[in-house]
Amino acid sequence: MSVFVGKALLWFALLIGLVGAGIAVYALHVHGAVGSLIVASVAGLVLLRLRSEAQGDTERDAAAT
Repeated sequence: MSVFVGKALLWFALLIGLVGAGIAVYALHVHGAVGSLIVASVAGLVLLRLRSEAQGDTERDAAAT
């Protein structure tokens, strides 16, 4: 259950980050756009990491270890 809640929060952060970046770019707010893109990027990377762990990939990146 906690994995589902975590993934839902990460998806929410990803979508809010992308929407926030679009709004900030439209309003020409650089700091808001950068912050929103950072949130979206981090959420996306964590989701990718969770997906690879769920699939049981044994191949690991040498830089991550």
